[in-house]
Amino acid sequence: MTAIAALSPCAIAPESHIRRDSPRPPELRNTAYAEQYDWDTLFYDVYRVGRHIVFQGPPFFNLLDPLKQSPALRGKFRWPWRRAEHVGRDKRGEIWLREESDRILLDNPLGRFDLEVQPNLSHLFAGCRVIHTLSRNNAIRWIVDWIGFYVAEHKADGVLIYDNASTDYSAEELQGELRSAFPAIAIHVVHWPFKYGPQGGLAGAVNGQETPWDSDFCQTGSLQHARFRFLLEARSVLNADIDELVLSSCGRSIFAATEESRARFIKFPGAWICTAGPRPVSARDCRHADFTFRDRREQEICPPKWCIVPDPRRAKRESWSVHNLFGSKYNRTLSGEFEYRHIKGISNNWKYDRWEEAAFDSDRFQQDKALADSLIRAGLLAA
Repeated sequence: MTAIAALSPCAIAPESHIRRDSPRPPELRNTAYAEQYDWDTLFYDVYRVGRHIVFQGPPFFNLLDPLKQSPALRGKFRWPWRRAEHVGRDKRGEIWLREESDRILLDNPLGRFDLEVQPNLSHLFAGCRVIHTLSRNNAIRWIVDWIGFYVAEHKADGVLIYDNASTDYSAEELQGELRSAFPAIAIHVVHWPFKYGPQGGLAGAVNGQETPWDSDFCQTGSLQHARFRFLLEARSVLNADIDELVLSSCGRSIFAATEESRARFIKFPGAWICTAGPRPVSARDCRHADFTFRDRREQEICPPKWCIVPDPRRAKRESWSVHNLFGSKYNRTLSGEFEYRHIKGISNNWKYDRWEEAAFDSDRFQQDKALADSLIRAGLLAA
């Protein structure tokens, strides 16, 4: 079994009878909301960043004032001798405490917590071009193909995967399999067993009314955690899911282009790749290279993704999120060179059934030659 990095998670003590407030009014919560919402995770992890201890979790909301009653935090947020700062925007819940201890005791109305301060692990990816994702129960063959694509097409040499409590394998097993497949690159899997959170938009609709994306904290939390505990020294970082492959119209590496850009950040749009094709494909054993066709009738929009050069100086004013770099003046600019392909067939259909039922029709479905060519170059598709 391959060892993985330890976390110091923390949940509100049940006997406190306190839960995190919800940002969504009751009339906009569907029947699944209460079960999906993270009412009680206080911290995902407690770790060191330079002279600071970072207590990181979902947004604290009503939990912040009780937390501040801890002797270790009491009075530390006040000027002119402020030693602690709360960052509570863009689905972030962080307390940055200037403190040198390797253990810290928080005793407050939420419970009594003796917490080990985990070490910063940014040295593991120092100088690397890293692909990062959150994943749950994705087939290991898919993850292997995904890594192989980015190694071949974009010269990735680092992989950081947050495993969101997969049941098909453990984080240790996944890390061991991937390291065996790619022994020459840095690969780390983080066990991230927290609730993903309720859906928004049509997926979380109540009586046909779309709901805000206001309660899904887990994936943003994984990005912020990766940013500060693992990736401060990375050369560049790409945020992409297992079913997403980034293409360049000029044949450039997304990492190299980001490193050379003025903004040190590139945000790019996406396009769906459907499951239809001239030959039958089984959902049970499919792979990325089985899907290269686009549906001319497709109307669903793919939200953008991004690549960035980490900069510790922007830690407080910019937030890494799933589709955005909040706080950046470049966040609204989309690249004209890079676009990712969002492959419907590489999915466990956890949100909805993405499998195309229509019979293949060459007038409706057109091969994406740029995708097919990139899969050939990556060794995933026969020429």
